[in-house]
Amino acid sequence: MRAPLRNPSAALGISVGVALGVVLMHGPATAASMPANASTLSVCIDTSSPVAPMDRKLAQAVASQQHRALAVHEFDGSGDDDGYDYKNFRALAADQCQIILGYPLDATRGTAPAGLVATAPYGRIGFVLVTPSASRADSLASLPKGTDVAVTNETMPNLYFENHPNIAADIYQKDADTIASLVEHHDRAAMVWRPTIVSYLLAHHLTSDFKWHQLDEPHARWNLVGLHDPAQAGAASAFDHSVAALRDSGGLEPLLSPYASVSADGTRGVRRSDAGTGSPILLVSAAAAMTQPAAGGGSPDAAPALYTAAQADAGKQKFADNCAQCHGDNLEGMAGPALKGDLFASAKANFHVGDIFNIVVKNMPSTQPGSLSHDDYTQIMAYILQQNGYPAGSNPLVFDATLTSNVPLIYRGK
Repeated sequence: MRAPLRNPSAALGISVGVALGVVLMHGPATAASMPANASTLSVCIDTSSPVAPMDRKLAQAVASQQHRALAVHEFDGSGDDDGYDYKNFRALAADQCQIILGYPLDATRGTAPAGLVATAPYGRIGFVLVTPSASRADSLASLPKGTDVAVTNETMPNLYFENHPNIAADIYQKDADTIASLVEHHDRAAMVWRPTIVSYLLAHHLTSDFKWHQLDEPHARWNLVGLHDPAQAGAASAFDHSVAALRDSGGLEPLLSPYASVSADGTRGVRRSDAGTGSPILLVSAAAAMTQPAAGGGSPDAAPALYTAAQADAGKQKFADNCAQCHGDNLEGMAGPALKGDLFASAKANFHVGDIFNIVVKNMPSTQPGSLSHDDYTQIMAYILQQNGYPAGSNPLVFDATLTSNVPLIYRGK
């Protein structure tokens, strides 16, 4: 499972989607079939996820609480450059297990992938601020002015610098490099997906050298849920009751710690199912992301004209020169996430033009982030808006105004 905001897959993550991401990535189901015995609890666990050991302990505790045997189907959810095909998720739920554990959903707007249903949340994870143990900072605002904060390219925390002028972004291409910059004292703080940093600190015996605090920023808090086929509603209900009993008895916290925290309200912040949307992860890799298409796509509101036709025409060539190698000639996604369509701009994700523009300006091109001119960036953004169904107008897209734009980014069809 990767962190949410790059390609969920590319994954905590998202893309978020990172999501963005983020997040749980899943491989194809095998030919094995789930146990039919009613005395057996069958679960799927992603072995590539940092929370896999935690989910295995939780599954064993739930099975014991229910006086049932436990069958675990392991799969590799690391995905590939194009992320994880959600059809494989549905195949897992239909053929391999009653419940897929370890799926992260945005705590504010997350919904289960199409055709599946989410259990009540059993834990809380998210993006955290990591500092040396001697630091007194427990939030971005409390960091000393001028602090360089390490962050992974295309992950959700890239959006947080705009509201915190006391800090500066030090962007790395991989989570491992982000963490290394902190451990080797190149940076004084980092923003990382909680399970990722916890797993690293445990493996390297550094838990006493560093501390982390949950970020209180947009889309920084996530729920861990199980996913199931609608036909497994009975097994899911029993799972929820067992988790609630463990929580009430105090037995849940030691099972989740230190990867996740106990959710005070086991039903808050999650929509149990949705025919068309997934968790809003944006561009993330481990939080690349996991946004599912909105049913029908688009929005009933008229799309505003935010750019000129000349800007979009120029942006098409600038995109081809600087972006297409990773995001595809037609914005369909390759090594990087898709930049058009319902998967990229879901209404449920609640992202705005300014959110995406900040990611583009501060993270792109991935080989030289921030290296293009203001005109280049606005023209590329104009082309992205055009490809997502926004019409051209008489007024040009302006760099500074676009950075703070609150216009919702929703795919309108093309």
